[in-house]
Amino acid sequence: MKRHLSIFMAFVIVLTLVFSVPSVTYAAMNTVESDNISSYLDDLGSIMQFIKDNYAGDITYDQMEEGAIKGILSSLDKYSTYFTKDEMDSFAESTSGTFTGVGMVVEQRDNHIVVVSTIKGSPAQKAGVKSGYIVQSVDGKDVEGMSINDVTSLIKGEKGTKVKIGFLVNGKTVEYEITRDVININPVSYKIINGIGYMSISEFNGNTEENVAKALDYMDQNNIKKLVIDLRDDPGGYLQEAEAVANFFVPAGPVVTVAMNGGNNQTFYSNLKNQKYKIAVLINNGTASAAEILAGAIQDTKAGVLVGENSYGKGTVQEVFSFSDGSGMKLTIAKYLLPSGRWIDGTGLKPDVEVKDSRVTLPELVYTKDIKKGDTGNDVKLLQSYLSLLGYYKGEPNGYFGNDTYDAIVSFQKYAGIPATGVLDRGTTDALSYFYGLTLRNDAQLDKAIELLNQQ
Repeated sequence: MKRHLSIFMAFVIVLTLVFSVPSVTYAAMNTVESDNISSYLDDLGSIMQFIKDNYAGDITYDQMEEGAIKGILSSLDKYSTYFTKDEMDSFAESTSGTFTGVGMVVEQRDNHIVVVSTIKGSPAQKAGVKSGYIVQSVDGKDVEGMSINDVTSLIKGEKGTKVKIGFLVNGKTVEYEITRDVININPVSYKIINGIGYMSISEFNGNTEENVAKALDYMDQNNIKKLVIDLRDDPGGYLQEAEAVANFFVPAGPVVTVAMNGGNNQTFYSNLKNQKYKIAVLINNGTASAAEILAGAIQDTKAGVLVGENSYGKGTVQEVFSFSDGSGMKLTIAKYLLPSGRWIDGTGLKPDVEVKDSRVTLPELVYTKDIKKGDTGNDVKLLQSYLSLLGYYKGEPNGYFGNDTYDAIVSFQKYAGIPATGVLDRGTTDALSYFYGLTLRNDAQLDKAIELLNQQ
């Protein structure tokens, strides 16, 4: 829905400003009697004009309009916010699940832009870009010291166009010419664990329903009748996607009711006649918004059991409005009610079976260069965290590679059966990542969900 900035300003024109001014009137100011000041500044336009005429610094009307909108939205609730054009573009991209680029996942680490992974089937993966490559240049422009947002902006571009990216790989510079393409983010992963289906949904973007359908086709081909749906740390997304996914699991009837200001309610329904799967849903404090709609509908209709920890508790709906200059706003327009009529804002969903999360999650350990005694920084601190989790480093991670870190890494290398060099090289990075992955299998919440399904 398009909204021009001047139209939006009409809504705020009635604002008044009440404040006191010094009794002394300075020569550089437009002289206005102090007892008239409130009546003089009785609308936003007058306030802006007054500021423009009297402010000691530089200010434009555009800056004041933007500041006014930000101030109004920030006074409403924590979900209503103003977006600049770049922020608007980024938000639309992140929620749609589709963007145009090369398909690299990057992070800023110790002043470097590091490739964490490449998206399956993306141009970057096909070109041979690997985890741990450090971005040095984009189309010949040195990106050292630039922010991650500025670097990714350089890498993005129109479908079919080419971009040259220089990487630091094992101390040498390697340049790739990659053709940009449309990248679709798949938020659904799935597998079968001892006869039980497992499906994780990381967010409800524009590709969620389609990929849930693919996952369920796989389950059906393997005659799976019991399913764990993992919604842990799923921040939500599109309400319509949650409603569409609910049609796979929630019996025919209401899924969610959107209650808008003025009593204008809209109820979304499931048309599922026969429930195909016995379901356990994993939730935690990171389960929010659209993910809570799905989990809550399953709980209210007794289509499955919720396992884990209390969910986040976001019970409101936002809509995004665009302005003609490309900026926009996200405004809370409604609250949603689950099939039972309950509103979970601020309270969240209480699991049917409470189980604490036994997993210890760490950022991905990415090899960019050898790390050795005497080195410092966040990479060293992350290495120490890995060694601590695996029981080799006994101190508090501090980012300094001293004797204690050296001894810990040598002990680990001996256990892993790799050369005990005391250096974090690529082989040691791979070994640490492998054994860290084994610790993630110690998942008490998932184990409980599988146990409950096996009892049915």
